Amino acid sequence: MATKMRTEQLEDGMLLARDIYINSNVLFQEGTYITPEITTTLIHFGVRETMVHQERATSFHTRHASLTDHELQILSDRFKTDVRSVANELRCGRILHSEASYLWLRSVYIRFFSNPTVALLMNSLKQWDPACYIHSIDVFVLCSLYSRHAKWKAPDDFMLGCLLHDIGKLYTPRAILLKSQKLTQREFERVKEHCARGAGLLRKLGFPDETCRIARSHHERMNRTGYPEKKAISDADQDLKLMMITDIYSALTLKRSYRQPLPATRALQLILSSCIQPPLFDLKSCFSFINFIHIFPPATQVLLTDGRTGTVLSSEEGSVILPRIFMKDSSLVRQLPRDLSVTIKKVIGWDNSQMERQRKEAWNGFVTCLIDGNTFQAMELLDTLSDGLRIEEIFIKLFERSMNQIESGLAQHRYETADRLIAASTLVMLLNWKMISFIREQRQPIGKTVVANLGSIGEFTQMKLLDDLFQINGWKTYYLAENADAAVIAEIVRRKKPDFLAISCPAPEKLFTISNTLKQLRSEFPELILFVHGKKTHRLSGQPSERTLISTNIQDFTENLRSVFRVKSAANARQQ
Repeated sequence: MATKMRTEQLEDGMLLARDIYINSNVLFQEGTYITPEITTTLIHFGVRETMVHQERATSFHTRHASLTDHELQILSDRFKTDVRSVANELRCGRILHSEASYLWLRSVYIRFFSNPTVALLMNSLKQWDPACYIHSIDVFVLCSLYSRHAKWKAPDDFMLGCLLHDIGKLYTPRAILLKSQKLTQREFERVKEHCARGAGLLRKLGFPDETCRIARSHHERMNRTGYPEKKAISDADQDLKLMMITDIYSALTLKRSYRQPLPATRALQLILSSCIQPPLFDLKSCFSFINFIHIFPPATQVLLTDGRTGTVLSSEEGSVILPRIFMKDSSLVRQLPRDLSVTIKKVIGWDNSQMERQRKEAWNGFVTCLIDGNTFQAMELLDTLSDGLRIEEIFIKLFERSMNQIESGLAQHRYETADRLIAASTLVMLLNWKMISFIREQRQPIGKTVVANLGSIGEFTQMKLLDDLFQINGWKTYYLAENADAAVIAEIVRRKKPDFLAISCPAPEKLFTISNTLKQLRSEFPELILFVHGKKTHRLSGQPSERTLISTNIQDFTENLRSVFRVKSAANARQQ
């Protein structure tokens, strides 16, 4: 039985009783599981009233429903469609070539999707984030087939956890999930909530403990840097170790809104590199996964079926399935034959020096491009170096680090002043290009900020970084790029009434002036939050306070910005 409700009165766990259309297109289908984020989306689209079922989602049970021939055919067809979307030989090898494995996997899939609670959740996820749905299917396929390949009798509770591991993203804003650019740290913090939210949802619906555990812990890491609990992974916890690797492999090799998929060999290299101290993943589990999909990335040391050993070589034209091997005993290069008379039996080692060399070459190339003013090549290298980094990390680890390295080289007479000026100009151009795509997606600003540069070209570049970080995090900025005195700053603050004011702390001879400027601004605008940024800030008189936040580098600044966001979020929560 259905009832009509005002949209703002919808509660978490209700089910839609009718399809909701926007411009003749279905926004959400009947039966969708309602979360606060879906309610917010409906309100955003102007849906004032919604038909909902009076009954909530039923609790999970392990009883398997009897399917009619028609229902069985529908699920079989759905299985074919879902598997077809992920079963690419270049990323899955030949794991689905066996008819017995295919039929076994189909039986597990049908068993799970015939359960109304599982089907409800997965259908809701498919509508909310189609890419996340495909990723969930992919992780389920890879983990389930691995358990069969390894003759490891994985319980249904574990495989079900692989299928539902990302169900908590029903509580993540769609604007974040479908964002075509990298996430800010603040947005990433929202994404990280999906582990606990997903486990909580599954627990509320009566799913088994193991299923809930996989949903909660699949982003934990071996070195305790994961989330949500930063807990250590037991050596005996083989299923979770495998799931962690499968999850990241799937995420890297499937298309996402913010990037194209990586080749399987590149993804495996990144995972292997993350197994080195301090390890994010377990190296033995990674070797087992590589042996399972039978795709061997460059620099892996392998044992061939004829008993000889060698190292896989990189080749843009070479086959992923049949790579070239540098033979250990003869120091010759051998192309594995197409007749499969000799193949790779298993991986036995990994040489991370190649990855380290590639990273070093990319970094040195990036710095050289900045100095040479080679903006286009610098952009290509920037995209390579920024893989896997949050936006703030790009500013810290790439932009600021490169300028610091050039400043250091200038002091050591390895660079000239002109090199620094060209590099700063090139870096600003990179920022401007990047900001075009960021601003294109920008929503309604959450506040206003004035950013004022009081110093030289060095401070100009630093303040440009700060200005862009404010914008990327959702703030409307007014950037005074040229030297500005207290009167100019005060005048724009009076007119624009910003929440924040960020100013640079320039050369030592100007510290007395900047101290007086701060006193004047604090006296006239006591509620204004001041960000004072620069390498000389430690020489300023006075101490940091809740409304005067001091930073000497971008890392400090982002921490200050994050602390302000936390305070504002807490204040907003109290008001609500």
